[in-house]
Amino acid sequence: MARNPELEAILQARYELETCEASQKAGRRAKLDALLESVVARSGAKSLTPRALIEITAEAYQEFKLARKKAERSRLSRLR
Repeated sequence: MARNPELEAILQARYELETCEASQKAGRRAKLDALLESVVARSGAKSLTPRALIEITAEAYQEFKLARKKAERSRLSRLR
């Protein structure tokens, strides 16, 4: 599914934060926060916050995560 590159970057950063080692959490959180802040700043919408953006993209994130897991399972089954 083709999406906006900024949305893809946010979804990827969110997935990386969720799946990374504990020692990487701070760096991954900073990357996600920077992406969210950048989109919020460029939007010009006074009511848009990073938290609201996470909520708005929640469904897209669930689809992204499902697709990633499906691709990973497929990749692993080819290796066997």
